[in-house]
Amino acid sequence: MCSDSAKQGAHVAPLSSKAASGRRLWSRPWGYPESFALTVSIAAGGFTAEWLTGPPPLAYLAWPFNLFLALGLIAFISLFRLFRDRRAVRFVTSAPMSVALMVGLGSLSLIMGFLPQAPVPYQLPENPAASVRLGLDHLTSSWPLALLYLCLLISLGATFLVRFSSKRLIFLANHLGLWLLLLAAGLGAADRQREIMTVYEGGLEWRTQRNDGRTAEMPLAIRLKSFDIEEYPAKLAVIDHKTGRPVAEGGRMALWQLDPVEPNGRLLDYDLEMLEFLPGAIPIGDSYVKAIAGAQVQAAKLKVKNLKTGRTIEGWLSAGESFRPPKPLNLGGQRLLAMTRPEPRRFVSQVKVYTQEGREFESTIEVNKPLKAGSWLIYQRSYDTEAGRSSEWSGFELVKDPWLPLAQAGFILWALGSAGLIIKGRGRHR
Repeated sequence: MCSDSAKQGAHVAPLSSKAASGRRLWSRPWGYPESFALTVSIAAGGFTAEWLTGPPPLAYLAWPFNLFLALGLIAFISLFRLFRDRRAVRFVTSAPMSVALMVGLGSLSLIMGFLPQAPVPYQLPENPAASVRLGLDHLTSSWPLALLYLCLLISLGATFLVRFSSKRLIFLANHLGLWLLLLAAGLGAADRQREIMTVYEGGLEWRTQRNDGRTAEMPLAIRLKSFDIEEYPAKLAVIDHKTGRPVAEGGRMALWQLDPVEPNGRLLDYDLEMLEFLPGAIPIGDSYVKAIAGAQVQAAKLKVKNLKTGRTIEGWLSAGESFRPPKPLNLGGQRLLAMTRPEPRRFVSQVKVYTQEGREFESTIEVNKPLKAGSWLIYQRSYDTEAGRSSEWSGFELVKDPWLPLAQAGFILWALGSAGLIIKGRGRHR
Protein backbone atom coordinates (compact mmCIF):
# COMPACT_ATOMS: atom_id res chain seq x y z
CA MET A 1 0.00 0.00 0.00
CA CYS A 2 1.52 3.30 -1.08
CA SER A 3 1.85 6.27 1.25
CA ASP A 4 0.14 9.60 0.52
CA SER A 5 3.47 11.27 -0.25
CA ALA A 6 4.32 8.56 -2.73
CA LYS A 7 0.96 8.98 -4.39
CA GLN A 8 1.38 12.72 -4.64
CA GLY A 9 4.93 12.35 -6.06
CA ALA A 10 3.62 9.98 -8.65
CA HIS A 11 1.27 12.66 -9.96
CA VAL A 12 3.96 15.45 -10.17
CA ALA A 13 4.69 16.12 -13.83
CA PRO A 14 8.38 16.61 -14.73
CA LEU A 15 9.53 20.07 -15.84
CA SER A 16 9.85 20.64 -19.53
CA SER A 17 13.37 21.08 -20.90
CA LYS A 18 12.63 24.71 -21.79
CA ALA A 19 11.37 25.55 -18.29
CA ALA A 20 14.26 23.71 -16.66
CA SER A 21 16.84 25.56 -18.73
CA GLY A 22 15.14 28.86 -17.94
CA ARG A 23 15.22 28.07 -14.21
CA ARG A 24 18.89 27.11 -14.42
CA LEU A 25 19.68 30.35 -16.25
CA TRP A 26 17.93 32.37 -13.56
CA SER A 27 19.45 30.45 -10.66
CA ARG A 28 23.08 30.37 -11.76
CA PRO A 29 25.28 33.46 -11.13
CA TRP A 30 25.57 35.91 -13.98
CA GLY A 31 29.09 36.26 -15.34
CA TYR A 32 31.03 37.50 -18.33
CA PRO A 33 28.61 36.40 -21.11
CA GLU A 34 25.72 38.29 -19.55
CA SER A 35 27.93 41.31 -18.73
CA PHE A 36 29.24 41.63 -22.27
CA ALA A 37 25.75 41.08 -23.70
CA LEU A 38 24.41 43.92 -21.54
CA THR A 39 27.33 46.17 -22.51
CA VAL A 40 26.74 45.52 -26.21
CA SER A 41 23.05 46.28 -25.71
CA ILE A 42 23.85 49.58 -24.01
CA ALA A 43 26.23 50.55 -26.83
CA ALA A 44 23.65 49.53 -29.44
CA GLY A 45 21.05 51.65 -27.68
CA GLY A 46 23.48 54.56 -27.72
CA PHE A 47 24.12 54.23 -31.45
CA THR A 48 20.36 54.05 -32.04
CA ALA A 49 19.78 57.20 -30.02
CA GLU A 50 22.63 58.90 -31.90
CA TRP A 51 21.03 57.96 -35.23
CA LEU A 52 17.59 59.21 -34.22
CA THR A 53 18.30 62.32 -32.14
CA GLY A 54 21.88 63.34 -32.91
CA PRO A 55 24.58 64.00 -30.29
CA PRO A 56 23.51 64.58 -26.67
CA PRO A 57 23.41 68.18 -25.40
CA LEU A 58 26.56 67.83 -23.33
CA ALA A 59 27.27 71.56 -23.57
CA TYR A 60 24.34 72.20 -21.22
CA LEU A 61 26.01 70.15 -18.47
CA ALA A 62 27.83 73.21 -17.21
CA TRP A 63 27.80 74.60 -13.70
CA PRO A 64 25.55 74.19 -11.73
CA PHE A 65 23.68 71.51 -13.70
CA ASN A 66 26.64 69.12 -13.63
CA LEU A 67 26.74 69.50 -9.84
CA PHE A 68 23.04 68.59 -9.62
CA LEU A 69 23.69 65.58 -11.85
CA ALA A 70 26.61 64.47 -9.65
CA LEU A 71 24.47 64.77 -6.50
CA GLY A 72 21.63 62.86 -8.17
CA LEU A 73 24.05 60.17 -9.26
CA ILE A 74 25.37 59.82 -5.70
CA ALA A 75 21.80 59.59 -4.34
CA PHE A 76 20.92 56.90 -6.89
CA ILE A 77 24.07 54.89 -6.14
CA SER A 78 23.30 55.09 -2.40
CA LEU A 79 20.20 52.96 -3.01
CA PHE A 80 22.45 50.04 -3.98
CA ARG A 81 23.71 49.94 -0.38
CA LEU A 82 20.16 49.38 0.89
CA PHE A 83 19.48 46.53 -1.55
CA ARG A 84 22.95 45.00 -1.61
CA ASP A 85 21.61 41.46 -1.12
CA ARG A 86 19.56 41.58 -4.31
CA ARG A 87 20.84 39.57 -7.21
CA ALA A 88 20.67 42.48 -9.67
CA VAL A 89 22.79 44.61 -7.33
CA ARG A 90 25.39 41.86 -7.03
CA PHE A 91 25.49 41.63 -10.81
CA VAL A 92 25.98 45.40 -11.31
CA THR A 93 28.78 45.46 -8.73
CA SER A 94 30.51 42.32 -10.01
CA ALA A 95 33.94 42.22 -11.60
CA PRO A 96 32.62 40.88 -14.96
CA MET A 97 30.31 43.89 -15.30
CA SER A 98 33.12 46.37 -14.61
CA VAL A 99 35.44 44.58 -17.03
CA ALA A 100 32.78 44.48 -19.75
CA LEU A 101 32.08 48.22 -19.42
CA MET A 102 35.78 49.08 -19.52
CA VAL A 103 36.23 46.88 -22.60
CA GLY A 104 33.31 48.72 -24.21
CA LEU A 105 34.87 52.10 -23.51
CA GLY A 106 38.24 50.81 -24.68
CA SER A 107 36.69 49.65 -27.96
CA LEU A 108 35.27 53.11 -28.56
CA SER A 109 38.71 54.55 -27.81
CA LEU A 110 40.22 52.29 -30.48
CA ILE A 111 37.68 53.59 -33.00
CA MET A 112 38.67 57.15 -32.04
CA GLY A 113 42.29 56.24 -32.74
CA PHE A 114 41.56 55.00 -36.25
CA LEU A 115 38.94 57.57 -37.33
CA PRO A 116 39.52 61.36 -37.22
CA GLN A 117 37.35 62.98 -34.56
CA ALA A 118 35.56 66.31 -34.82
CA PRO A 119 36.23 68.92 -32.14
CA VAL A 120 33.93 69.45 -29.17
CA PRO A 121 31.29 70.92 -29.08
CA TYR A 122 29.96 69.15 -32.17
CA GLN A 123 27.18 70.26 -34.50
CA LEU A 124 25.59 67.75 -36.84
CA PRO A 125 25.70 68.82 -40.54
CA GLU A 126 22.55 69.09 -42.63
CA ASN A 127 23.00 65.95 -44.75
CA PRO A 128 25.23 63.68 -42.68
CA ALA A 129 26.60 60.38 -43.92
CA ALA A 130 25.69 57.12 -42.21
CA SER A 131 28.93 57.02 -40.21
CA VAL A 132 28.35 60.60 -39.07
CA ARG A 133 24.78 59.84 -37.96
CA LEU A 134 26.10 56.92 -35.92
CA GLY A 135 28.57 59.27 -34.24
CA LEU A 136 31.73 57.54 -35.42
CA ASP A 137 33.42 60.87 -36.21
CA HIS A 138 32.48 62.50 -32.87
CA LEU A 139 32.50 59.69 -30.33
CA THR A 140 33.77 62.01 -27.60
CA SER A 141 30.37 63.74 -27.67
CA SER A 142 28.08 60.83 -28.59
CA TRP A 143 25.36 58.80 -26.89
CA PRO A 144 27.27 55.47 -26.85
CA LEU A 145 30.20 56.95 -24.94
CA ALA A 146 27.89 58.91 -22.62
CA LEU A 147 25.81 55.83 -21.73
CA LEU A 148 28.79 53.52 -21.19
CA TYR A 149 30.51 56.22 -19.13
CA LEU A 150 27.39 56.69 -16.96
CA CYS A 151 27.01 52.92 -16.46
CA LEU A 152 30.67 52.61 -15.45
CA LEU A 153 30.22 55.40 -12.90
CA ILE A 154 27.19 53.59 -11.46
CA SER A 155 29.00 50.25 -11.35
CA LEU A 156 32.15 51.64 -9.69
CA GLY A 157 30.23 53.80 -7.22
CA ALA A 158 27.86 50.98 -6.27
CA THR A 159 30.81 48.60 -5.82
CA PHE A 160 32.42 51.08 -3.43
CA LEU A 161 29.27 51.44 -1.31
CA VAL A 162 28.18 47.80 -1.33
CA ARG A 163 31.62 46.52 -0.32
CA PHE A 164 32.40 49.38 2.05
CA SER A 165 34.30 48.00 5.02
CA SER A 166 37.24 49.06 7.16
CA LYS A 167 38.96 45.81 6.18
CA ARG A 168 39.06 46.76 2.49
CA LEU A 169 40.69 50.18 2.58
CA ILE A 170 43.10 49.46 -0.31
CA PHE A 171 40.32 48.12 -2.52
CA LEU A 172 38.06 51.05 -1.63
CA ALA A 173 40.79 53.64 -2.30
CA ASN A 174 41.37 52.14 -5.75
CA HIS A 175 37.68 52.24 -6.70
CA LEU A 176 36.88 55.60 -5.11
CA GLY A 177 39.91 57.22 -6.77
CA LEU A 178 38.97 55.92 -10.21
CA TRP A 179 35.36 57.00 -9.66
CA LEU A 180 36.36 60.54 -8.68
CA LEU A 181 38.76 60.77 -11.63
CA LEU A 182 36.07 59.68 -14.12
CA LEU A 183 33.46 61.93 -12.52
CA ALA A 184 35.66 65.04 -12.70
CA ALA A 185 36.85 64.28 -16.24
CA GLY A 186 33.33 63.74 -17.60
CA LEU A 187 31.04 66.13 -15.74
CA GLY A 188 33.71 68.83 -15.60
CA ALA A 189 34.28 68.86 -19.37
CA ALA A 190 31.63 71.52 -19.96
CA ASP A 191 33.23 73.86 -17.41
CA ARG A 192 36.69 73.51 -18.92
CA GLN A 193 37.80 76.64 -20.82
CA ARG A 194 40.53 76.76 -23.47
CA GLU A 195 41.58 80.04 -25.02
CA ILE A 196 44.33 80.82 -27.55
CA MET A 197 46.34 84.03 -27.20
CA THR A 198 49.04 85.38 -29.52
CA VAL A 199 51.43 87.91 -28.02
CA TYR A 200 54.08 89.84 -29.98
CA GLU A 201 57.46 90.54 -28.46
CA GLY A 202 57.33 93.71 -26.41
CA GLY A 203 53.55 93.86 -26.71
CA LEU A 204 50.77 93.47 -24.15
CA GLU A 205 47.75 91.28 -24.90
CA TRP A 206 44.58 90.44 -22.93
CA ARG A 207 42.35 89.19 -25.78
CA THR A 208 42.03 85.69 -27.19
CA GLN A 209 41.09 84.54 -30.68
CA ARG A 210 38.38 81.91 -31.14
CA ASN A 211 37.69 79.62 -34.09
CA ASP A 212 34.65 81.64 -35.18
CA GLY A 213 36.76 84.80 -35.51
CA ARG A 214 35.48 86.45 -32.34
CA THR A 215 37.72 87.83 -29.62
CA ALA A 216 37.22 87.49 -25.89
CA GLU A 217 38.71 89.60 -23.12
CA MET A 218 40.51 87.65 -20.40
CA PRO A 219 40.83 88.48 -16.68
CA LEU A 220 44.61 88.63 -17.15
CA ALA A 221 47.11 90.19 -19.55
CA ILE A 222 50.45 88.90 -20.83
CA ARG A 223 53.45 90.93 -21.94
CA LEU A 224 56.05 88.99 -23.97
CA LYS A 225 59.48 90.23 -22.97
CA SER A 226 61.54 87.78 -25.04
CA PHE A 227 61.33 84.46 -26.87
CA ASP A 228 64.18 82.00 -27.37
CA ILE A 229 64.70 78.51 -28.78
CA GLU A 230 67.29 75.95 -27.83
CA GLU A 231 68.00 73.66 -30.77
CA TYR A 232 69.57 70.28 -31.26
CA PRO A 233 72.73 70.24 -33.40
CA ALA A 234 71.71 70.04 -37.05
CA LYS A 235 72.25 67.10 -39.39
CA LEU A 236 74.22 67.05 -42.63
CA ALA A 237 73.18 65.59 -45.96
CA VAL A 238 74.78 65.31 -49.41
CA ILE A 239 72.62 67.06 -52.02
CA ASP A 240 72.61 66.49 -55.76
CA HIS A 241 73.07 70.00 -57.14
CA LYS A 242 71.31 69.14 -60.39
CA THR A 243 68.12 67.63 -58.92
CA GLY A 244 68.17 69.37 -55.54
CA ARG A 245 67.44 66.08 -53.78
CA PRO A 246 69.44 64.36 -51.02
CA VAL A 247 71.63 61.48 -52.13
CA ALA A 248 70.19 58.23 -50.74
CA GLU A 249 71.97 55.18 -49.40
CA GLY A 250 70.13 51.88 -49.41
CA GLY A 251 66.88 53.60 -50.35
CA ARG A 252 67.06 56.01 -47.41
CA MET A 253 68.34 59.55 -47.11
CA ALA A 254 71.87 59.51 -45.67
CA LEU A 255 72.36 61.89 -42.72
CA TRP A 256 75.16 62.63 -40.28
CA GLN A 257 74.43 64.19 -36.90
CA LEU A 258 76.68 67.03 -35.80
CA ASP A 259 78.05 66.25 -32.35
CA PRO A 260 80.65 68.39 -30.55
CA VAL A 261 81.61 65.34 -28.44
CA GLU A 262 82.15 63.08 -31.50
CA PRO A 263 83.51 65.47 -34.19
CA ASN A 264 84.57 62.75 -36.67
CA GLY A 265 82.33 60.59 -38.83
CA ARG A 266 81.53 59.28 -42.27
CA LEU A 267 78.76 60.14 -44.70
CA LEU A 268 78.52 58.15 -47.95
CA ASP A 269 81.98 58.38 -49.59
CA TYR A 270 83.23 61.22 -47.39
CA ASP A 271 85.17 61.38 -44.12
CA LEU A 272 83.96 64.32 -42.02
CA GLU A 273 85.79 66.17 -39.30
CA MET A 274 84.07 69.01 -37.47
CA LEU A 275 86.64 71.69 -36.72
CA GLU A 276 84.31 74.18 -35.05
CA PHE A 277 80.61 74.35 -34.13
CA LEU A 278 78.68 77.51 -33.27
CA PRO A 279 75.09 77.01 -32.00
CA GLY A 280 74.51 80.74 -32.42
CA ALA A 281 76.44 82.55 -35.12
CA ILE A 282 76.31 85.42 -37.61
CA PRO A 283 78.00 85.46 -41.03
CA ILE A 284 81.09 87.57 -41.72
CA GLY A 285 81.93 87.17 -45.39
CA ASP A 286 82.47 83.45 -46.06
CA SER A 287 83.03 82.77 -42.37
CA TYR A 288 80.93 82.80 -39.19
CA VAL A 289 81.55 84.22 -35.74
CA LYS A 290 79.82 83.66 -32.44
CA ALA A 291 76.78 85.90 -31.96
CA ILE A 292 76.32 87.68 -28.66
CA ALA A 293 72.67 88.65 -29.19
CA GLY A 294 70.11 89.17 -31.91
CA ALA A 295 69.34 86.96 -34.90
CA GLN A 296 71.46 83.81 -34.92
CA VAL A 297 71.93 80.65 -36.96
CA GLN A 298 73.74 77.37 -36.44
CA ALA A 299 77.03 77.10 -38.29
CA ALA A 300 79.84 74.55 -38.46
CA LYS A 301 83.30 74.46 -40.00
CA LEU A 302 84.13 71.07 -41.49
CA LYS A 303 87.00 69.26 -43.12
CA VAL A 304 85.73 66.83 -45.76
CA LYS A 305 87.80 64.15 -47.50
CA ASN A 306 86.55 62.31 -50.58
CA LEU A 307 87.54 58.67 -50.06
CA LYS A 308 87.44 57.93 -53.81
CA THR A 309 89.55 60.82 -55.09
CA GLY A 310 91.45 61.71 -51.90
CA ARG A 311 90.48 65.40 -52.33
CA THR A 312 90.07 67.40 -49.10
CA ILE A 313 87.80 70.43 -48.75
CA GLU A 314 87.45 72.74 -45.76
CA GLY A 315 84.81 75.40 -45.17
CA TRP A 316 81.79 76.72 -43.31
CA LEU A 317 78.17 75.73 -43.81
CA SER A 318 74.90 76.76 -42.22
CA ALA A 319 71.19 75.88 -42.45
CA GLY A 320 70.23 79.56 -42.48
CA GLU A 321 66.94 81.01 -41.34
CA SER A 322 64.06 82.89 -42.90
CA PHE A 323 66.15 86.08 -42.90
CA ARG A 324 69.42 84.42 -44.05
CA PRO A 325 69.91 81.99 -46.93
CA PRO A 326 71.51 78.61 -46.21
CA LYS A 327 75.20 78.16 -46.96
CA PRO A 328 76.21 74.69 -48.29
CA LEU A 329 79.73 73.40 -48.90
CA ASN A 330 80.62 72.57 -52.51
CA LEU A 331 82.08 69.05 -52.69
CA GLY A 332 82.88 69.26 -56.38
CA GLY A 333 81.00 67.85 -59.32
CA GLN A 334 77.28 67.98 -58.74
CA ARG A 335 77.34 67.41 -55.00
CA LEU A 336 76.87 69.80 -52.10
CA LEU A 337 77.13 69.19 -48.38
CA ALA A 338 74.16 70.92 -46.76
CA MET A 339 72.93 71.41 -43.22
CA THR A 340 69.30 70.55 -42.47
CA ARG A 341 67.06 72.82 -40.42
CA PRO A 342 67.82 72.09 -36.73
CA GLU A 343 65.04 70.65 -34.60
CA PRO A 344 63.89 72.65 -31.55
CA ARG A 345 64.80 71.15 -28.18
CA ARG A 346 63.22 73.77 -25.95
CA PHE A 347 61.43 77.04 -26.62
CA VAL A 348 60.88 79.48 -23.81
CA SER A 349 58.91 82.69 -23.43
CA GLN A 350 59.90 85.26 -20.83
CA VAL A 351 56.64 86.95 -19.83
CA LYS A 352 55.14 89.38 -17.36
CA VAL A 353 51.57 88.63 -16.27
CA TYR A 354 49.04 91.13 -14.95
CA THR A 355 45.96 89.76 -13.15
CA GLN A 356 42.57 91.37 -12.65
CA GLU A 357 43.22 91.53 -8.91
CA GLY A 358 46.20 93.85 -9.52
CA ARG A 359 48.99 91.29 -9.14
CA GLU A 360 52.08 91.44 -11.37
CA PHE A 361 54.78 88.79 -11.69
CA GLU A 362 57.43 87.72 -14.16
CA SER A 363 58.18 84.14 -15.12
CA THR A 364 59.11 81.83 -17.98
CA ILE A 365 56.77 79.52 -19.88
CA GLU A 366 57.94 76.51 -21.82
CA VAL A 367 56.51 73.28 -23.17
CA ASN A 368 55.14 70.99 -20.42
CA LYS A 369 55.95 73.64 -17.83
CA PRO A 370 52.91 75.93 -17.67
CA LEU A 371 52.56 79.06 -15.59
CA LYS A 372 49.74 79.20 -13.02
CA ALA A 373 48.03 82.57 -12.80
CA GLY A 374 45.09 82.40 -10.41
CA SER A 375 42.68 79.76 -11.69
CA TRP A 376 44.32 79.72 -15.14
CA LEU A 377 47.20 77.62 -16.48
CA ILE A 378 49.18 79.25 -19.29
CA TYR A 379 50.88 76.80 -21.68
CA GLN A 380 53.49 77.48 -24.36
CA ARG A 381 51.68 76.46 -27.55
CA SER A 382 53.38 77.75 -30.69
CA TYR A 383 55.63 80.29 -32.37
CA ASP A 384 56.52 81.41 -35.89
CA THR A 385 58.10 78.22 -37.22
CA GLU A 386 59.25 79.93 -40.42
CA ALA A 387 61.23 82.53 -38.48
CA GLY A 388 62.47 80.00 -35.93
CA ARG A 389 64.65 81.61 -33.30
CA SER A 390 63.79 85.01 -34.73
CA SER A 391 60.05 84.56 -34.08
CA GLU A 392 58.46 87.87 -33.15
CA TRP A 393 55.45 86.31 -31.46
CA SER A 394 54.58 83.48 -29.14
CA GLY A 395 51.33 81.53 -28.93
CA PHE A 396 49.86 80.59 -25.55
CA GLU A 397 47.00 78.32 -24.53
CA LEU A 398 45.09 79.39 -21.43
CA VAL A 399 43.24 76.56 -19.65
CA LYS A 400 40.83 76.81 -16.74
CA ASP A 401 39.49 73.60 -15.20
CA PRO A 402 37.57 74.03 -11.91
CA TRP A 403 37.25 70.24 -11.53
CA LEU A 404 41.00 69.64 -11.79
CA PRO A 405 41.65 69.42 -7.99
CA LEU A 406 39.00 66.69 -7.73
CA ALA A 407 40.56 64.82 -10.65
CA GLN A 408 44.01 65.09 -9.09
CA ALA A 409 42.74 63.81 -5.73
CA GLY A 410 41.06 60.90 -7.50
CA PHE A 411 44.22 60.06 -9.41
CA ILE A 412 46.29 60.02 -6.21
CA LEU A 413 43.78 57.75 -4.47
CA TRP A 414 43.61 55.44 -7.49
CA ALA A 415 47.40 55.24 -7.76
CA LEU A 416 47.83 54.47 -4.04
CA GLY A 417 45.09 51.86 -4.16
CA SER A 418 46.55 50.22 -7.26
CA ALA A 419 49.99 50.06 -5.69
CA GLY A 420 48.49 48.56 -2.54
CA LEU A 421 46.62 45.91 -4.53
CA ILE A 422 49.82 44.96 -6.38
CA ILE A 423 51.80 44.65 -3.15
CA LYS A 424 48.99 42.70 -1.49
CA GLY A 425 48.71 40.38 -4.48
CA ARG A 426 52.43 39.63 -4.43
CA GLY A 427 52.23 38.82 -0.75
CA ARG A 428 49.40 36.35 -1.36
CA HIS A 429 51.35 34.74 -4.21
CA ARG A 430 54.33 34.17 -1.94
